[in-house]
Amino acid sequence: MRFPRLLFSVYFFLTLIFSDDMMAQTTPLTWSSFPSLPDSRGFAAMYAGVSHGTLLAMGGANFPDKFPWEGGTKKWYDHIYAFSNGKWQLLTEKLPQAAGYGVTVSYKDQVILVGGCTSDSHLSSVFSYEWINNKLVKKDLPALPESLAYMAGSLLGDCLVIMGGTSSPTDSPLARALLLDLARPEKGWQRINAWPGPERTLPASGVFGGRIFLMGGETTGLNAFGEKFRDILLDNYELKLNYADEKWNAIWKKMAPIPRGVSAAGTLPQIRPDRMLIWGGVDAVTAQYRTPRTHPGIGRSMLYYYPANDTWEYIAEQPDFQARVTLAVVPYKSSWLYISGEVKPGIRTPTIVEVR
Repeated sequence: MRFPRLLFSVYFFLTLIFSDDMMAQTTPLTWSSFPSLPDSRGFAAMYAGVSHGTLLAMGGANFPDKFPWEGGTKKWYDHIYAFSNGKWQLLTEKLPQAAGYGVTVSYKDQVILVGGCTSDSHLSSVFSYEWINNKLVKKDLPALPESLAYMAGSLLGDCLVIMGGTSSPTDSPLARALLLDLARPEKGWQRINAWPGPERTLPASGVFGGRIFLMGGETTGLNAFGEKFRDILLDNYELKLNYADEKWNAIWKKMAPIPRGVSAAGTLPQIRPDRMLIWGGVDAVTAQYRTPRTHPGIGRSMLYYYPANDTWEYIAEQPDFQARVTLAVVPYKSSWLYISGEVKPGIRTPTIVEVR
């Protein structure tokens, strides 16, 4: 009888088509420890990127002597660490000033540092470092049209897009998007249409399939008595860019909301061909915790976002590594690195988590 043989042939053919996709669905992520920064405390909000295969981690802030609830003073840093040949080294070169809480992207072996803040002011400076012959070569780029820190930033092709943030330590969050065409840097920064939603600081962003995704962050809410609180946002937007009439145009689309808050989660990795990983970030529950000394830490739940059909999947809790916020998340070789960051209010970690 030929009918059973035909069924077997169809089954075998479908197995060949879908086996790779099924493997991608079922293969677990690999989590491991990457060599820690050579510091006992670690830093929040470092600048970090890769130049010619060398990983750079720069600046940031911590409480070196006492924790905030003990009366400690926050300190910003200008140091630069380089990782090559399996180990970290502290370079003699330093940042122009002690700073952190800006945006970093890696572009054609240049690590570009955008804005950020010092102990008393926000920055508008934009420049790059390139690691050449075991030395850092600095190149200035057009400054931001205003000082910015606590924003998100992503690189889409040659376009560096900065979203949200604040312009000074006392200003409110912004609903603002800026673009620098790195293929035409002489044109400077262009203001593009912002997302169709509220202003925000500390949003997350990532790139997938020729689009930028902007997610969450937080703004300042007012309760029924006029008191301020951290309003953790759950909205999610897709950004497409179109070049016409010698300028870039922003096309935004509102997508499915995030299942939980991801304020200060940093860059969102594209972890597989069809999905992005969301891990860490402040949610609406932990944002309201009032006793830093006994804070339970950042939630460890892991989510997948599938941009192709705008859906979410809860995976599990990450049991082996502390989730963190205010950190650099950097693609490095075939992995993504979660570099240092803050595991509880005022408490940093020098550890680095590698995921692939």
